[in-house]
Amino acid sequence: MTAHASLDEIARDLCSRFLGWRLREDRDALLALEEGALRIDLESGECWCDGDPLPALFIAGELRSALAAAAASLDAPLDRAQLDAEFSRRLAWVRGEERPALDIACRVELESGGREGAAAANNTAQR
Repeated sequence: MTAHASLDEIARDLCSRFLGWRLREDRDALLALEEGALRIDLESGECWCDGDPLPALFIAGELRSALAAAAASLDAPLDRAQLDAEFSRRLAWVRGEERPALDIACRVELESGGREGAAAANNTAQR
């Protein structure tokens, strides 16, 4: 990311981080939930699934740290920073064995000084 990244660039980076290897720490928790709508307040790290509070997720802390570093280059403080994700459990063949996997689509929305930025991504290409 550049020293003066736009809100859209920051949102794209956060989507990429959410879908990346760091989500592995929370994989079992999401698989246990099977499917749902996840919301993460990226400034506080608070998480909800289908409107119900969740215990702290590792990925929320990672995203919060990344956002704090990126926000330092913004001209105005963040007014809103949130990630919404839809996820569902499926079975996938991995090395000749059927294992649980997650399909995830996420969207990050940021607002700072009257400007808005957003990005969306999913992991369907990673199958």
